[in-house]
Amino acid sequence: MTLRRNVLIVHLGALGDFVLTWPLAMALGRIHPQSRIIYVTNAQKGALAEKALGVEWTDIERGWHHLYGDAGQLPDAVRKLLAGAHSIYSFIANDRDRWVEQARTFSGGADVCCLRPTPDGGHASHAADWIIEQLRARPAVAEAMRQMVRSVVSRGLVQPAQAAGPLAIHPGSGSQGKCWPAERFLELAERFRAAGRSVKVILGDVERERWPEQRIRSFERCAELCEPGTLVELWACLQAAGRYVGNDSGPSHLAGMMGLDTVCLFGPSDPAVWRPLGPRVRVIRSRVLDELTVEEVWRQL
Repeated sequence: MTLRRNVLIVHLGALGDFVLTWPLAMALGRIHPQSRIIYVTNAQKGALAEKALGVEWTDIERGWHHLYGDAGQLPDAVRKLLAGAHSIYSFIANDRDRWVEQARTFSGGADVCCLRPTPDGGHASHAADWIIEQLRARPAVAEAMRQMVRSVVSRGLVQPAQAAGPLAIHPGSGSQGKCWPAERFLELAERFRAAGRSVKVILGDVERERWPEQRIRSFERCAELCEPGTLVELWACLQAAGRYVGNDSGPSHLAGMMGLDTVCLFGPSDPAVWRPLGPRVRVIRSRVLDELTVEEVWRQL
């Protein structure tokens, strides 16, 4: 008989959405202390969760898609993880999907809980509360996740660096409409540099593709550039910072949850739903981000 010790959390999506599932993983670890909490996700996010939470992970690109079609082609490693699972929390399927039917079959009847990562349009509370609401049929898990959210909001995940550490600026976002103008971030960096404070600017592939080389050189003149190649490198970059400012983005969610002094700039998205979780998070919202001045952000920092 296969020993059922696996709790699988299946997730595909953006970094910010992924980070908001971490209180669930923490709650499941508390409820099932003898079980293996395993994220089924892409490799970069899995490695980040291992670093931040100490959980296990497996690459979702290695055959898990066969649960949508011919499950007879499932790799042995996937079959083994399913056979050892007593609980599966899926953010990629609903109860009517073939994926769920076949996951139950290959796991020998594991409890499969389907969760929607994005709140309904009329939902007014935080996205983490949206996940908790969907767990109401599992009250012990819902309450444990509620407690983990409180813990993250009050303490964060790690001890942040000293406040004298550099200001980390992340000027990007997956959506251009969520971005404060890059020239304002540059002016903010120049102000901090003039005040004798070190600044680190975190650039991703999107900024490298969108930005002209002249803009990047302008940032280089007043700040250290950090271009993390992986999410674990992004974690290390943030861990060395004293404070952080950025748009509504995945790195902002990560910074907030780490416990970093975080200022997050919101435009069209609702901070009541999407603000980063963390003990030192402040939000500035301007529905038209072009109208948000450097002076307003400077005062918050």
